[in-house]
Amino acid sequence: MATRETLEPRVTGAASAEDLYTLAREAFDAPADIGYAQEILSRPEFTGASDAKSVLDDVVGGAMFTSDFVCCALGYKALGLGGDAENALGQGADFAMSGEEKVAVGFGQVLVSGDAAAAAKTLSGALKEISTTEELYGLAKVVACDIKDAALAGQIYEKIKGKCGRAADFARLAKTIAADLGDKAQATAIVNEGAAKYSSAGDMITLSGAMAEIDPAAAGALYDKALESAKDFNALMQVLAAAEGNATFATAVLTKAGETASSAADLIKLADVYAGLGDSAGVADMLTKAEEGVANLDEMRKVVEAANKHLASDTARVGRLAEKLAKREANQAKYVEIQNEEAKCKTVKQFIGLADRVMAELDDAAYAGKLLGGAEDSLRASGFHFSRFKPLILAVDRLGDKDWLGKLLDESIASAADFVWFREIVLTAARELKDAAFGKARAKAAIDARVGQSGDNPYDWTKLAELAQAALGDAAMASNLLAEAGKRAKDHFALAQIGKLFAKLGDDSTAKAMYAKAVDACASGEACVQLASRLSNLEIAKSEIAVLMDGCGAKLSAAGDQLRWAEGVSDLLLDPDWAAKAYAGIAASFTDEVARKRLERSRQMRTGYRFFGPGVKAH
Repeated sequence: MATRETLEPRVTGAASAEDLYTLAREAFDAPADIGYAQEILSRPEFTGASDAKSVLDDVVGGAMFTSDFVCCALGYKALGLGGDAENALGQGADFAMSGEEKVAVGFGQVLVSGDAAAAAKTLSGALKEISTTEELYGLAKVVACDIKDAALAGQIYEKIKGKCGRAADFARLAKTIAADLGDKAQATAIVNEGAAKYSSAGDMITLSGAMAEIDPAAAGALYDKALESAKDFNALMQVLAAAEGNATFATAVLTKAGETASSAADLIKLADVYAGLGDSAGVADMLTKAEEGVANLDEMRKVVEAANKHLASDTARVGRLAEKLAKREANQAKYVEIQNEEAKCKTVKQFIGLADRVMAELDDAAYAGKLLGGAEDSLRASGFHFSRFKPLILAVDRLGDKDWLGKLLDESIASAADFVWFREIVLTAARELKDAAFGKARAKAAIDARVGQSGDNPYDWTKLAELAQAALGDAAMASNLLAEAGKRAKDHFALAQIGKLFAKLGDDSTAKAMYAKAVDACASGEACVQLASRLSNLEIAKSEIAVLMDGCGAKLSAAGDQLRWAEGVSDLLLDPDWAAKAYAGIAASFTDEVARKRLERSRQMRTGYRFFGPGVKAH
């Protein structure tokens, strides 16, 4: 394969016209550089040679290939023999069959006769027969740069685009169009088309790099997409490499990489990058995270080395890390022992137990966190449910990792399918966490969020009120929630429940007001009896129930409702005095014989000895 680089040393040493022609002819071979062939034949060593024309005549006389004729045409042109050049070129066109040969003729037409129109026609025909990408790029360069036929070049670029199967192919095509045609708009469109098809971080980096060369102002959007598509640390480091020279974008990449990096080694890499940018705060942040994430002695040594290198002036940090390293080295045997135990861990309980042991014996939060991470992975294999995750949540609490603990609590709340589990999660946060203030704050936040989701069902509000009191001991919050329940309660059942809860809070006046509303909500004797039963179940004193039932009975006008009220409440209270008063109060409503007999039978059953006289007891 002959190229300009391989041919130049030989051209420099060539002394005869025949040797120079031979080298020019080699320039026609793939990858063809016909322009260089013309340069060789234009050298004075060729044009000044006495036998130059005879060399060309001999070749033309026996030529059978298009490239031979075109090369001779270039030689005749260099010698100033235009007629001979045209004849040789014409014979070459007659022999041209393949696309490659037609390209050579077209190029020759430009160089020999300067007939751009004829060259464009010839090359247009060649386009139909050329299929390889490299040949198409060669043809496009001739058309765009030498013939300057933008329309034909556009056809060639369109054919090349049809062969693009990678982001890099689109990037190359776009840069070629921008360089050879100077059409930035078309080049930008090609990059964007590639971005629509290929969206991985690596692809976006390739395309954004091309766009930066074509239109730096438009590259920002692609850099943003590259950053968005980078999901892991390695991908982010690729994006970071592409961001070199763009401090603003590099900072955005570093921020995301810092959130994604999980190992001390990765965080140290980021610290090195921050150091290169002169961002000491970024260095300190990354090394702090690396210190917290150290998983073994080697990583501890590397963190110490990085701190000494980048933050030597931070004597407190350097001293603390030196102490940690010394402790790690002194306890290496213990670490090896625990690491051997780690290899045997299969269950969540084993991982959590070993993490607790690490904290107790080594006080190494990073290593304990790694073990708890293994427990979490094992749990997640079967899906998330608080009942299974609670031991891990309490273990993370013991570890003291508030961010991790908060995420687990949030996920627990989000996954709670019913109030029973929601209540269990809130009570766990409020009562069982090591940091009581943190736990109560998370519990209150969960209740507040649930309040925002509650609708018109009064029992949703009463349950939240009870939970606020049980978890937080916040009587004011519970009272406010009960007041909201009261606004939504429509029936005697709910109002009685709200009244009881107000009473438990020590707010007797509001409790009585709720009971009164419950009485007002009773429109029948059956409803009155239901209310009395509910109040009894709520352990309200019977003396209070009796007073409320007096009010309930006073509302009733129908004899049937009155009798149901008297019977039901008497059976509940078992108070002969109240029963006697109740029956006496409704007697006037029973006017006909049948009704009076029914009333008397009912009264007889409930007042007993009073009805029959001394010595007879009520049933």
